[in-house]
Amino acid sequence: MGSLKEIRNRIGAIKNTRQITQAMGRIASARLFRAQQAVTAARPYAARLADVVQALTASTDEAMNPLMAPRPVIRGVGIILVSADRGLCGGFNANVSKAAMRLIEREKAVGREVTLITVGKKGAATLGYNGIKADFKHVVPSHDDLIDTVKAVSAEATGLFLPDDGSEPKVDVVYLLFNFFKNALTQVVTEVQLLPFAPGESDPDNPPVEPVFEPGRVELLAHLLPVALESQIQTALLNSISSELAARRAAMNSATDNASEMINDLTLQFNRERQAAITTELMEIIGGSEALKG
Repeated sequence: MGSLKEIRNRIGAIKNTRQITQAMGRIASARLFRAQQAVTAARPYAARLADVVQALTASTDEAMNPLMAPRPVIRGVGIILVSADRGLCGGFNANVSKAAMRLIEREKAVGREVTLITVGKKGAATLGYNGIKADFKHVVPSHDDLIDTVKAVSAEATGLFLPDDGSEPKVDVVYLLFNFFKNALTQVVTEVQLLPFAPGESDPDNPPVEPVFEPGRVELLAHLLPVALESQIQTALLNSISSELAARRAAMNSATDNASEMINDLTLQFNRERQAAITTELMEIIGGSEALKG
């Protein structure tokens, strides 16, 4: 049992902490609404672009574009890890970092080198703590810097898979790891193969309608595939940002509830201790009075 002063100090400290967690939860909630609108607005474009690319590549020779050409994974593997710059968001960073660790261990177990691109300080720090250094690092972009970050990450991934100078590629496949924003309560760690592009699958019993396009298929794919790559990265970043805010709001709301529960328990303890102290003082007064009478 602590003294009344100690209990009062603890209650005051927890109330201050609760004010902070309440404020952080409200800020995350306000930002989540805007982020959710952004990811919802981006998904139809990304889905339609993916459909167009799938339709164009369904009956395309894989050699028509070098970003589609599959090859044995003998040089190495590229991994793009998307996390957050800050903590206090539950298991958001830990879950995606653990998935990256498992993927890296799986690839290294078969003798493949891993080249790591990180977006978010927490993922880079976690892997760095485990002895895995990121080759390219980016912070989580703001709304104004999102496109610049997407283009930079896309250029780095493409440069690893298909160098501009004609040198040997450093990696034969590139994966993207991020938290997919399913809803405000659920975020799912997702692994996507970015490169090489998988050609679309055609159903022999129900062949797709051949799209009409101009210019030729080769020229169109040369333009669309880099755009589709950037679209996938952008969608992943938007999903990750929304997932981070949703996870932070849930974590801060839970922390606020826990703080309120602790305050209630400590207040009850404080009242009991004060009542016991008052009773003791009364007993001493009564005892002293009886002694004087005697």
